[in-house]
Amino acid sequence: MKRATPAPSGTLSRRSFIKTGAAATTVFAFGAPFISRAWAAAGAKSPCANLVPATRKVRLAGIGIGGRGYTNLTGLAEAGAEIVALCDVHFERAARSFHEYPGAARYRDFRQMLDEMAGRIDAVFVSTPDHTHFPATLMAMERGLHIYVEKPLTHTIGEARVLKAAAKKTGVVTQMGNQGHANEGTRLVKEWIEAGVIGAVREIHSWTNRPGVPGERTVWPQGIPWPDPKARGAKPRPSTLDWNLWLNVAPAREYMPDIAPFKWRGFWDYGCGALGDMGCHIMDASYWALDLGGNCKVSADQEGGSAFCGPIASTITYEIPARGPLAPIKYVWYDGGRKPAAPKELGAGKLPQNGTLYFGDKGIMFSDSYSSSVKLLPESRMKEFTNRPARTIPRVPKSNQHLEWLAAIQGGPKSGSDIADYSAGLTEFVSLGNLALRIGKPIEWDAARGICTNAPEARILINKNYRVY
Repeated sequence: MKRATPAPSGTLSRRSFIKTGAAATTVFAFGAPFISRAWAAAGAKSPCANLVPATRKVRLAGIGIGGRGYTNLTGLAEAGAEIVALCDVHFERAARSFHEYPGAARYRDFRQMLDEMAGRIDAVFVSTPDHTHFPATLMAMERGLHIYVEKPLTHTIGEARVLKAAAKKTGVVTQMGNQGHANEGTRLVKEWIEAGVIGAVREIHSWTNRPGVPGERTVWPQGIPWPDPKARGAKPRPSTLDWNLWLNVAPAREYMPDIAPFKWRGFWDYGCGALGDMGCHIMDASYWALDLGGNCKVSADQEGGSAFCGPIASTITYEIPARGPLAPIKYVWYDGGRKPAAPKELGAGKLPQNGTLYFGDKGIMFSDSYSSSVKLLPESRMKEFTNRPARTIPRVPKSNQHLEWLAAIQGGPKSGSDIADYSAGLTEFVSLGNLALRIGKPIEWDAARGICTNAPEARILINKNYRVY
């Protein structure tokens, strides 16, 4: 595979490109090819390999095309991709996608698709349950295909590190599907913190209503016994579902309707629980703005967790040491309806179901789940906040992460949540919370060695065994 040569010194940065006069709205109107042409015309060069000419569409295949996969499929098609192949282990769930893209080749097994469609696809998106992200993504990358994979990037920390190495080796364009990373608000969080608007940040609190709030809506079940496939009233396996392929590398078990197609998130063999589902969204801006990767200590308090299922609710505390000039940070995560105490600066308002509070020496900042909304507290300070920091970070046209990825494949600016430089690290940071939950005691993380120095038993969860299927 021919590797793209690195951009020579002196080529235009993303920031310089944005300032050359190509307005974001104009860029979006013309789509990914226009972005890549404007990028090249401004003197910039992509560092990625196997780029697709701007003279044709990116030929796309999808793995997992029901539910969230359907959203990615339609979003990427609207952003300009050509849909050439679709894969899903459950054809009934995939029926809508098959119907809307009748010209695409249909598959149940992504291994067969990647082999048979060699030379006819440029890129792949992966929207499967968490346990299948790694094998599908690695196989696509090893074939030189550009990859978009849902969050969390991987099921384990070890897998995230392997994909990071693979991304660097293959040079393909990668993107994790934490779409809020493309938002305006995510950039504002970073710019305001770096400008010292709230001073040195020393404490952060993030929370979510996943997996559900006791006595209220349950998004998916956690803290429950292992489902009994022979329980009274259990539904038979749908004839259009290949259960062996759904299990993929997970242990062999009988079909259980209480797991597929959606309730798998709470079971450790398949999902990453509430933190895995929402952490890559809610913790994204803070991880980026405050350089939270590296050594840390993590402890967890939980209600109802077990060796096979996530808890009903949990509170997870990260203790992050100083990083150069950045102050040490205490970062607390809450789920299952747990929340931090509402600060007095919020006034009569209530904390929403999802969000983040940043406590600095000079004030408090709030952002919602995807950082689409960011504000200072109290409201009076936000109204007075008219002399705002300069916009130093390039914006993504229409905050469209799908368009950003396609433009990068055609030679445009590198994806913001690419695996090698960003999303593998974010996934590792999020996953440390689950590691503390499952180990059942505080952990001390050595990032350089990828081990828990005080808990050698964690190694079986940092890396895992795979079933041959």
